[in-house]
Amino acid sequence: MKSEWHRYNLKRRVAGLPAIEETLFNEKVQKMSNVDEEEAEEAPSKQKQLTKKEQRRKEKEALLEKKKQILEIAKQKMMTSMQNGELTSDKDTTEIAEGVQNLKVEDEKVDTEEAQERNENETSTEQQTTEETTEQSKELTEEEEIEKLVQEKLKNQVVIPPEVCLFCNKKFPYFDACCTHMLKNHGFYIPEPKYLTDKEGLVKYMAEKIGVGNVCIVCNYEFRSLEAVRAHMLSKKHSRIPYESENEKLEISEFYDFTSTYADLDGEENEEDWEDEGSIVGSDEEEEDEVLPQQVSYTDGVELHLPTGIKVGHRALARYYRQNLKPETVLTEGQGTIIAAESRHLATVYDRKELMEKKRVWKNEKHHQDRDDRRAAKFVNNQPHYRDQLLQ
Repeated sequence: MKSEWHRYNLKRRVAGLPAIEETLFNEKVQKMSNVDEEEAEEAPSKQKQLTKKEQRRKEKEALLEKKKQILEIAKQKMMTSMQNGELTSDKDTTEIAEGVQNLKVEDEKVDTEEAQERNENETSTEQQTTEETTEQSKELTEEEEIEKLVQEKLKNQVVIPPEVCLFCNKKFPYFDACCTHMLKNHGFYIPEPKYLTDKEGLVKYMAEKIGVGNVCIVCNYEFRSLEAVRAHMLSKKHSRIPYESENEKLEISEFYDFTSTYADLDGEENEEDWEDEGSIVGSDEEEEDEVLPQQVSYTDGVELHLPTGIKVGHRALARYYRQNLKPETVLTEGQGTIIAAESRHLATVYDRKELMEKKRVWKNEKHHQDRDDRRAAKFVNNQPHYRDQLLQ
């Protein structure tokens, strides 16, 4: 049970293959061992060829070793001569000098070869840079790049039919059922339904933004795929049509018709509205005789200053305009000193028990207020989107 043949058969059984006999298994093992021996014999013949850089590095290392050996030999001879009290012979000095010169010549050769290679590399890099500049000059213009991107988007587009939900890809038998599903489950609220003329076209436009452009309908952020856009919109609750700024309203204005809210300009005009030419001329002369006001209305960011001197404020600041403040009075030097003297007083005496009782009451009130705030935050309405038509 512990043999390699049994383990091999177990692995074959896991792989869904039949078991083999022991003789056949031994033959396979012998063949594999022979192949490994042949590869080991052929390994030295298949050694990796060294690059020029590595060859030069090895040559430099060999030269450094030779230098060290020559210097060591010279040191040994000097030491022996010093011990024996003899001077070094001229032959030894000439031999050492010749060896050092030979090594210098070999070093110079290696350096020249490296310099040649560097020049070749520099020329090749210059050629590459020139080729890159020529390719950049042949690059497409901005309009062509935009057209190319649009074509790629159109190739990868996903058409979302009107009966399919824009956010969860759920199919419905008809368009209205799909719209009710998107409104209830995803908060897909269509603004101004009273003046909407092409509901299906509006939903189709939103489907093209999601399926073709892979763009979020709220934040207009572009994604790589349709699945990424849908995941983003569901996680961020961006499943509504934005209708706050002027640009957002203009984007979907072609699907609406607000002509019923305009003034009736093409209606019949009364005869009283017509005036004689003489009366019009007289009125112009009277207007010319009138003296125009010299002042001009302007705003300082908070209030609007009219030519008559009246200041008009925003209704958001009505609470401040309603308050009746005491008029400012300019005090003389004597009055100021009297008021300052009267307002001086020593430290007041307070009751310690009364203060502790007040602190305890304030602490309890704060505790109850925090508890009510937590409950309100817990049970607040969590619907995805809602807009009241009366507040438009």
